[in-house]
Amino acid sequence: MDILRIDFDRGTVRLRGAPAAGMPGVVWDERVQGFRCAAYRYWDIVALAAESQLVLDDRVGPQSDLPVSPWRTPELRPYQQDALRAFHAFGSRGVVSLPTGSGKTLVAIAALACAGVSSLVLCPTRALVEQWVQQLRSFYDGPVGVVSDGIFRVTPVSVMTFESAYRRLDMLGDRFRALVVDEVHHFAGGIRAEALEMCIAPIRLGLTATGPELGSPGDACLRALVGPTVCEVSIRALLGTHLADLELIRLHVHLDAEEASEYARLYRPFAEMRRCLARADPDLDWSGLVRAMARSEEGRKVFADYRRAVALATFPRAKKDLCAILLTRHRDDKKLVFTASVDDAYAISFEHLVPLLTAETQRKERDEILERFRNGRYRTLVSARVLNEGIDVPDARVGIVLGGRLGRREHIQRIGRVLRPAPGKRALIYELVTAGTIDDRRARARRRHDAAGAAAGL
Repeated sequence: MDILRIDFDRGTVRLRGAPAAGMPGVVWDERVQGFRCAAYRYWDIVALAAESQLVLDDRVGPQSDLPVSPWRTPELRPYQQDALRAFHAFGSRGVVSLPTGSGKTLVAIAALACAGVSSLVLCPTRALVEQWVQQLRSFYDGPVGVVSDGIFRVTPVSVMTFESAYRRLDMLGDRFRALVVDEVHHFAGGIRAEALEMCIAPIRLGLTATGPELGSPGDACLRALVGPTVCEVSIRALLGTHLADLELIRLHVHLDAEEASEYARLYRPFAEMRRCLARADPDLDWSGLVRAMARSEEGRKVFADYRRAVALATFPRAKKDLCAILLTRHRDDKKLVFTASVDDAYAISFEHLVPLLTAETQRKERDEILERFRNGRYRTLVSARVLNEGIDVPDARVGIVLGGRLGRREHIQRIGRVLRPAPGKRALIYELVTAGTIDDRRARARRRHDAAGAAAGL
């Protein structure tokens, strides 16, 4: 009778035995003169071996069959229960898309409690690792492991940053049977997606507020590595019930004469070169355009000037003046100010003497700032990208969006930061847009997307 031996080997599954040839996803590795496949295909191989009545010498599965401590299932809201049921209906594989602040974490914890197996949570930042550990400890009686920021403590229920997963799962990918990926849209492409390939976990739940476009390459990537989008709830569906009511106000400003002249001088050569390159290659996309410009000294200068034009349009003097008016108008409200760049965030922080959060803010200082914002000592926080995701921001009522770089996804994440519900709360988002510039075109593109319903109907 044919015997198939399976070992975990550096983030892959190595197969020994004649039946390995021809199995899906299995390739011949000349380096070891043997067959192997990505670790996430392990359970497919096991199922196929059972169907073919092969005898397995399995050295992989037992490593993940670890005893876990008791779980307590959190109480879920109706839409969270729907998300959990949809996840189970799709074989405990899939992506759940819920708005920021709607309790995605509780859905994941309920899924892990139902599974009762060794589990790994991946998240993008150290700050989120801390938050996940606290949440897990509220519902799980055993120790929670951490692999992040120099800490290496692996237990049957553990939390890792994305970077740690990419570096460590080649050795630890056979330890877990359930995998939760917070902010899963980060794995919709790129080399870091290999981290998900190196884990054998058959139970896979991705969490996001802004999944990739259905049918896009990113959607196909997540479908293969995590599963399809099994539940998607819009912001609009939760406004006024599980999220605060929202008023979105768009305010247009204009460049002054000096800024308008400088913007035209910087932007015009880029527009002309882009038209020339597009005529030569009608299928040229943005990445191709950047590569084409980078091939010549002239092109590199044109692109550098274009970036200066974008910076000017994103944060002109009129936005600075209007921001000051809004900060004064909402002096007594808790406010979040979002900028397109760290330099712009520093400018607001220095001018108005308000605390600033950046990627360089140390953990102790960040925690102190957030605690003072939570207890009302601080009423304004300013940041470029740090507050978009990955930090549990205390309740705020007003958001002032001065500019952004990452399009619709970033915009939705920022809106979600002020939607935490409270009795009688009506959240306000001010979006400041510079008319007649690329800043305006980007805002219009977001609104066209919104009108199609892709941005939760906002």
